[in-house]
Amino acid sequence: MTSKTQAKSTRPAHDFCQISTLALIASASALVSPLVMAEAAPTESKISFKSLSYDDYQADADRIKVDAKAVEFLVPFAGEWSITGNFVHDDISGASPKYFASGITPMVDERHAYSASVTRYFRQDSFTAGTSYSTEHDYLSRNYSLQNAWSTADQNTTYTVGASYSTDQILPHSVFLNQRKEKRTLDVVAGLTQVLSQNDLAQITLHHSDGRGYFADQYKLYDVRPDTRREDSLLLRWNHYFGSNDSTLHASYRYYQDSYDITAHTFELEYVYNLPGNWQLTPVLRYYSQTKANFYLDPVANDPYADDSTVGAPVSVIYNDFIAGTPASLDQRLSAFGALTYGIKVSKTFAKNWSVDAKFEQYHQRQSWALGTGSPGIPDFYARSLLFGISHSF
Repeated sequence: MTSKTQAKSTRPAHDFCQISTLALIASASALVSPLVMAEAAPTESKISFKSLSYDDYQADADRIKVDAKAVEFLVPFAGEWSITGNFVHDDISGASPKYFASGITPMVDERHAYSASVTRYFRQDSFTAGTSYSTEHDYLSRNYSLQNAWSTADQNTTYTVGASYSTDQILPHSVFLNQRKEKRTLDVVAGLTQVLSQNDLAQITLHHSDGRGYFADQYKLYDVRPDTRREDSLLLRWNHYFGSNDSTLHASYRYYQDSYDITAHTFELEYVYNLPGNWQLTPVLRYYSQTKANFYLDPVANDPYADDSTVGAPVSVIYNDFIAGTPASLDQRLSAFGALTYGIKVSKTFAKNWSVDAKFEQYHQRQSWALGTGSPGIPDFYARSLLFGISHSF
């Protein structure tokens, strides 16, 4: 794992977060980083600019559109230190459903996010402290993180431990929330990266998250969720280099479970082709499956309390739960489903100081693709993203 820790993105539960698209720019997952060995102190500064365009759609209707811009820099100093910074601005527009895929209403939002970290490098280890701040009209988040990575004398094994703490404020902006709410989350991680051979590198990472506070979505119909959420995951990575054609296979598997009774599996393959002229081509394929939350309610054909604006929603059940404060949700992201993502990345290095890249991904979610039984009554969900980047070292 790299010694740099990026703060956790804590955007509210708008639909595009379903596939964590902004993680392409903002390193949205706390303490999760590429499979590499412990770093030496950098000797060059670097600045990067990235631009993301994202769209998702469902049931013949356009949903969420995101246009995001990001600037990131790294500056070494004093021989054994470095500082990194990141700024992200995104504009979100479109329509968000109040329940399942229905009750779509217009929405517009804007977010500014800032993060910074400082790293001290030693002979065989490094220590990083970081912080981040994110704000939008209905959400405010602060994060603080620490991470330590150290290697054995032969540099074949690297251990990593880290922790981050987030404090979030959810600001009322709907008929379902009339006062400010708070959420606090502690994340801890432990990882081991091992050189297996001249061509093989493997990693195992354990992650635990403990959150307390307001987890409901104020924009969903009568949405009530537990005031705690515990999450655990196991991530396995393996990289294999093929010397015959100068290419590398990146394979990973992630197991996830939480206190909502959601269990999820993620399988991912990337194949990095190094081509003449400093070109690089990387196709990617990812499969995801999850079970439903224990308080998720399926759509119904008829309900005595439903009207034209809530057709298919079990209003007679969820309204009583909402009044009583009993956990219940009609959020399709808590249903059981499977999803397939495919894409390709093209990058080019100019001399040693400039590089450009472009990445396209297409996402398709279907209930019948779940491992086991998928939730009924939810139409297919689609998303696509296009990311451009340029970097300069000096």
